[in-house]
Amino acid sequence: MRWRITDAKNYLQAKDYIDTAIIPLINIKVDNHFKMAAERGEFTQLLSEELERQLKGRVYLLPPYTYVDRNDITVQGLKDLREELLTEFPHVVLLTSDENWRTEDTLGKMIVTPSVPLEHLNDSLKRKILDERTAEILNVLLQLWSTS
Repeated sequence: MRWRITDAKNYLQAKDYIDTAIIPLINIKVDNHFKMAAERGEFTQLLSEELERQLKGRVYLLPPYTYVDRNDITVQGLKDLREELLTEFPHVVLLTSDENWRTEDTLGKMIVTPSVPLEHLNDSLKRKILDERTAEILNVLLQLWSTS
């Protein structure tokens, strides 16, 4: 399910089964890191969409949380968002390809997965890479669910 009205209606009818909110974290940079930020953002978004597709009925994919820098204001905004979501979802998972979040431990479950430059790959290789990375994330989510 995604952040749209039809899925919101469906969520309200089936919320006992949908226990995980997924928030993609997307860094926006327009200086000399423009291309890298776009690559990481695209990869994070594609992974998020694939997780939602495979886990439809178990996860709710929220819109990307975009930020310029990982700083106290960004962290506090994510903490506030997480607290809001925990009123509806037992699990809130943040997903990003931005390695700067790897050391963050105050926001709950954070999955940091390195991006892969997809722009010059053929579609079948892109699919294979996304499937492999999605399988890794699914294992993390299964562990999360089994401990609750």
